[in-house]
Amino acid sequence: MGRFASLSARQIHEAVLVMGAMFRVALKRLPDQSEIRRLMHHAVDRRTGEVTQVSLQSLARIVVRSDEFTRLYERKDVTASGNAELKQRFCDDLARLARLPENHIGIIPFQLCYPESASPGYDRAYALWFLSVVQAETGSGLKKTSRNRLSFDVYMNVGDESVEAARLTLNALYGQNDADWTLHVAASAETFQHLLSTAAQRCIRRTEEPLEGVAPYLAFIEPGDTLADGALVRIASVLETQPETVLLFTDEDRIDRRGNHVGACLKPGWSDDQLLLGDTLGQFCVFSRRRVQDVMEQLGDVEGLYDPRMTSACWLYALKLAVVEGVEPRRVVHLPVVLFHRFREEPDGVLLRSRLRRLAEKHLARHRPEVVLTEMALVPERVGNQSHVRVCYPLPPEPPLVSIIIPTKDRPDFLRLCLRGLLTETDYPHFEIIVVDNGSVRPDTLALLEDLSRHPAVTVLRQEGAFNWAWLNNQAAARSRGEMLLLLNDDVRILHPDWLEELVRQCLRPGVGVVGARLLYPDGTIQHAGVMLSRDGATHLLRGAKAQDTGYLNALTCQRDLSAVTGACLMIRRDVFDQIGGIDESFAVSCNDIDLCLRASAAGWRVVWTPYATLTHVDGGTRGRDASPAQILQHWQETARLVGRWKGWMECDFALNPALRVTDDALLLRYPCPFDTMNG
Repeated sequence: MGRFASLSARQIHEAVLVMGAMFRVALKRLPDQSEIRRLMHHAVDRRTGEVTQVSLQSLARIVVRSDEFTRLYERKDVTASGNAELKQRFCDDLARLARLPENHIGIIPFQLCYPESASPGYDRAYALWFLSVVQAETGSGLKKTSRNRLSFDVYMNVGDESVEAARLTLNALYGQNDADWTLHVAASAETFQHLLSTAAQRCIRRTEEPLEGVAPYLAFIEPGDTLADGALVRIASVLETQPETVLLFTDEDRIDRRGNHVGACLKPGWSDDQLLLGDTLGQFCVFSRRRVQDVMEQLGDVEGLYDPRMTSACWLYALKLAVVEGVEPRRVVHLPVVLFHRFREEPDGVLLRSRLRRLAEKHLARHRPEVVLTEMALVPERVGNQSHVRVCYPLPPEPPLVSIIIPTKDRPDFLRLCLRGLLTETDYPHFEIIVVDNGSVRPDTLALLEDLSRHPAVTVLRQEGAFNWAWLNNQAAARSRGEMLLLLNDDVRILHPDWLEELVRQCLRPGVGVVGARLLYPDGTIQHAGVMLSRDGATHLLRGAKAQDTGYLNALTCQRDLSAVTGACLMIRRDVFDQIGGIDESFAVSCNDIDLCLRASAAGWRVVWTPYATLTHVDGGTRGRDASPAQILQHWQETARLVGRWKGWMECDFALNPALRVTDDALLLRYPCPFDTMNG
């Protein structure tokens, strides 16, 4: 839709609706993407961009004069070239019918303009998607209601220069008809009077003391920010069912000057690592008042508190850090609904990022002094790599023994490079290697295995029989001695010496049971940055992205909690492995790693992915791709069994926003959306 950059998303949405209705009535089908591009300037007024009677007549004439219309109606004597009056009557009828709401039912402008969907980071597509979702939800009659009318105290600072913006916020708050809220405004008496001229006094209070009010939940908002209609009642309905919540955050976007929804933040579920890297939760969060009161003493010396440019962002970030510190993950709730619309661009100044970084460091020094923030490239040895903030977890003075298990068969080239990287290019001091040979017969492979068996850190275990990845790893695990098990493919190559140390650091964190690595293809593109789940199976996130890409909302550069990681390089604690009974051998070839992760999660352990352990992975180098009919059938069968076993988890992966879907190489806006979890 690039040719129509001057049109707003609302104008495109309306034009595509009437165009779709006209095509469906006249041609018994909907227009395709190329027809929409070609005919858009006929559907709208060239000066205003609006659909008018004149523009509809212009579009109708094109439809009536088309060869397709002629073929459809040639036997009904309505297309005779000499019958101009009849044709004009058809044009009038089409223009009228195109505006009727009943003819718009089932027409989704976003799907017609982007039949393959689009990235959530593409503002023009997101703006149209947003309108299509709202249209569908309105048509469904969906409305959230609150049983107990929970009350909210909302706080806003208003200066003389932001009165008009504050009125936008007030108008949005008045749309929260079903919720019980009070707005507390920090402003001069004169400024407050300007707001009262358009406000109902029962809902707004001027405050000079922080956190006045008695409501059990509170939130902070800035002048110009708005909430979607019914936002607070939807939030209340969640808090009523989860009263232990200390912080709730939602999805958000920004409304530009043309009224387009842009800058979509369709967030993943809660992961404390992300908040330590910056304020990833956004401006609008709902806090438990009791929890805020418990941590207020920690905020007395927040940097930037008396700098007007920094006060709000710094104080709110420090509050979030304090509120979530030490609480169970289930008490931090993500409501994956676009309920908040920012007024301004996200602050992204170097000074602000520096202040937030210092606040995170101060917070860690107070609560977890053994954890530090550092800055480094994902692959340190590569010149020119961009540095990222890293949460560095401690390593004990005597690091635990890691048992590295490597299944292999007749690929001495892969195995030799892998072992060389482990034995000569890895800094971690305490590991053993168990090479599980699954029936190699090549002389050069057997010679290599013989040489390796003489190395004091290497054990060669011969296991004949049909390939079963789960069984091979279980056999080796039973003979290993390490506190940590590392499942590693033989087609992996080491890129930096501290990769194994990073995996151990992550795996030693309280509550963490499984850790996955960042894997690159030999050409340097992303092979594994975490696995996303759906009812269709498991898919790698943004496979094929460039190594330097950060991904949507920095998904490719932030260590975070996930539901699953690949078994090509997967570390698991020995006690977790034993607790869940090892790898399920009924998944002989595929899905065994996903099932392992999900069983660990079901047992209460976290699964973490870190980009600071980066390796090269050929992916399928040892066995090759599943290409034969029998291999494809087995993959389908194992995927079906995985989905059947973990149906609830697969259909609602907390690490993937329900408004998004993952394909083999992209992250796309989902349509249709599950209305009970989508837009408000």
